[in-house]
Amino acid sequence: MIYVKLLPATITLLVGQVNYAHAQESSKQSVQDDSEIEEIVVLGRMFETELRSLELQRESNRIVNVVSADGIGKLPDRNAAEAVQRVAGVSIERDQGEGRFVAVRGLPSQWSSSSLNGHRLPSAEEETTSRATAFDFFPSELIERIEVSKAVTADQEGDSIGGNVNFVTRTAPEERTLDISLSGGYADKADGDIKSMSILYGDRSEGGKWGFLANVTGWSRDWATDNYEPRRKGEGIYRLELRDYTGTRDTLGLNLATEYRLEEGGKIFARGLYGTLEDEETHYKHRLRFDKDRMELQHIHNTLITRMQGVEVGGEHFFGDDKQLNWNLASYDNEFRYGNTPNKDDRSYFVMRFDQTEVGYVGLDDDGLAYNQIDGGTDPAENIPTHLPDGFVMDPTQSSLSWVELYKVYVNEKDKVVATFDFSSQFSSELELKFGMKYRDKERVSEFSDAFYIWDEENYGPAPVLSDFTLSDQPGRNDFLSELDINYDSQFSQVASMSQLENFWNQNRDKFNLIPEESALVENGGALGRNFELTERHLSAYGMGNYELSDRAILVMGLRLTQTQTKVESQVFVNDEANKGYLVPFNGDKEYLSILPSAHLKYALTEDSNIRLALTRTFARPDFGDLNPGGYYAEHDNEFIGGNPDLDPTYSWNLDFMYEYYFNDSGILSAGLFYKDITDPIFKDVKEGEYNGVSGVDIYSPENGEDAWLGGLEFNIVRKLDFLPGFLSNIGVSTNLTMLDSEMRIPGRDGAVPISRQADLLHNLSIYYDDGTVSIRLAQNHKGEYIEEHGGNKNEDQYYGAYTSLDMSANYTIGDNLVIFAEALNLTNEPLTYYIGDKDRPKQVEYYGVRGQLGFRYSFF
Repeated sequence: MIYVKLLPATITLLVGQVNYAHAQESSKQSVQDDSEIEEIVVLGRMFETELRSLELQRESNRIVNVVSADGIGKLPDRNAAEAVQRVAGVSIERDQGEGRFVAVRGLPSQWSSSSLNGHRLPSAEEETTSRATAFDFFPSELIERIEVSKAVTADQEGDSIGGNVNFVTRTAPEERTLDISLSGGYADKADGDIKSMSILYGDRSEGGKWGFLANVTGWSRDWATDNYEPRRKGEGIYRLELRDYTGTRDTLGLNLATEYRLEEGGKIFARGLYGTLEDEETHYKHRLRFDKDRMELQHIHNTLITRMQGVEVGGEHFFGDDKQLNWNLASYDNEFRYGNTPNKDDRSYFVMRFDQTEVGYVGLDDDGLAYNQIDGGTDPAENIPTHLPDGFVMDPTQSSLSWVELYKVYVNEKDKVVATFDFSSQFSSELELKFGMKYRDKERVSEFSDAFYIWDEENYGPAPVLSDFTLSDQPGRNDFLSELDINYDSQFSQVASMSQLENFWNQNRDKFNLIPEESALVENGGALGRNFELTERHLSAYGMGNYELSDRAILVMGLRLTQTQTKVESQVFVNDEANKGYLVPFNGDKEYLSILPSAHLKYALTEDSNIRLALTRTFARPDFGDLNPGGYYAEHDNEFIGGNPDLDPTYSWNLDFMYEYYFNDSGILSAGLFYKDITDPIFKDVKEGEYNGVSGVDIYSPENGEDAWLGGLEFNIVRKLDFLPGFLSNIGVSTNLTMLDSEMRIPGRDGAVPISRQADLLHNLSIYYDDGTVSIRLAQNHKGEYIEEHGGNKNEDQYYGAYTSLDMSANYTIGDNLVIFAEALNLTNEPLTYYIGDKDRPKQVEYYGVRGQLGFRYSFF
């Protein structure tokens, strides 16, 4: 049934692009404005687009991949993060099956920078306090091109050890443009709908001096996730969580742009951008507490809202034929908050838990825990049994209300002012000089609490039981984790609707008492790690030169100086001699100067081949939360996470080598080597301990480690098989492979370990057929496993498992104006996995199902 519903989505796909004239003009402009563009991978339907891109690569002066709007539209990548995942050496981190964070060359996402129109964006995310920007709120339809710089030059921001991913939004077209796209689809695990819409309108005045563009896009999709998570004390499982998520995600994006061309050839421009993601989630969680001999049923409802908005104005001015001044002023605001659940005053991740005691679990070890087979127990890794007695079904009449949880998060980060000035001069026929500066004034506010409330039995009698509410089966109960060979849902309880429980809370809130000892609050010191205010100022200046050594060789050298000043206002919790706790204000300052030289050499071996060599120094600032000395306890993960205000930034010397060969007008073969010598890498040290009377708590703290290194090989081929006969000449292949290795040392551990969040293997394979009318593409993407957090030893390292996705897309073009498209994603229903030490010791496994869309795009001009 699933695949019958998705059949249309497996035979056609693609969103079209802005008119050809605008795309051609944008390509020409990028050559004029940025002659350093190096490696361009355009996965478009028209091979002419790839040929123009290959020509740009042949003439470029630095190592960078570029994906055009054409290429973005030909693959089923719906947000900005997913749009870049198929570039060689680029990977993404996912949430509920959708791309979220971008990383370059397998390194941690916070070691790579993501920017919009050249400006690094502020970040605001529910569960992290890092500098990595989540791009799931940003629709790919707003993007004109993506530039992935793997070796930066002095005129780019230097906080990018892995590299920089720059998303360039659409600007005014060369002629009137009106494009409309509509689509609908199906998500099989959610048994729900997918809908999307995009409208783009732009025009120019007579004579072409003034132009504008307005682009709005919306995307709504039902989603579901089935998940199981064994929670451990040491190697033993004390709690097995069976999580059933359903929800609806709504994304809205708006891009406005206008420009006025000046007489001397320059221009004045303005842009406005708005993006938002609202994710309404209902979540039923059965928690089997082996150590407590009880069954817990959590009812959870929340709406996660991410909103980003920004404006910028700028100009490009020419003075004669040999001098140019560019300036830009911008401001960006990124916010995360919860919606009005259960009400506008208590808006939170809302949880109501019911417990049934004296369950009588069977088959446990003598310590009351369950063990996987790898640890000498009887439980397999994939089908962990419930250990419930035969015939057990949770009884709502015996399931009493345990507590209500209000988990609150608010994050707002603003780049209040971002000012950029760049001046370039053609000093001689061989030498171009360029100078500039950049200033950023940033502020970040982070608020957090995790409050637990218990029914006041002393004044209002026994706590309600689950059967006091109207009950029904949870959504998707009958096929929960159908991918596994175990029937978990047969022992589930029926559940109450979240609207009932929220109304009950709102009407009886005064009958609950706060449980301070269970809660993570500012007052008791349990939430200090995520309650702080931070201000940060960056001031950079640079100088660089492009020198033509000969007809074959070009040398680009430069130096960038960046001053960083960070101030943190927070509190720390102190116990006095009487063991009475109190709060003390903390004001921390950190200031440092980063000296970042760079050198790039391009040499043409023959007319069809180039070699490129780059030596650069880059850095990564400590994450915001890591600089806050306080800590916080997360009950749902049994983790305590602290900070370290004495952290130093991480620096890296980077050596890059690239060889490329062009197959006339049919494609490119490239191969590269890279090496990074890293100083003061920051890692999360984790130890198991006790917090507030709770044992088995994973206690995290960030530390600077000893020097580290990372190296890798990169291969890329884009080839149209035009040497084949007949229709086979319309087949093409685009594939890339990145292999990495790294070492760092952690105090207290023997031997070297890999850098955290560094994958050893990345690869993409795309096979397509394209005759100009029909285009079909099958695309595979793989990211290897990596250590997410280092433990005290190898068996305690926490891994993110290898992930491989398979997507299909196609389109059918009718005339010059109409494109019918479709897409099918996650065809193999690949699970997302986390494990501890070994794959047979799982920490989290979740499935998202297959989904697809069918639609059309019409261009009126």
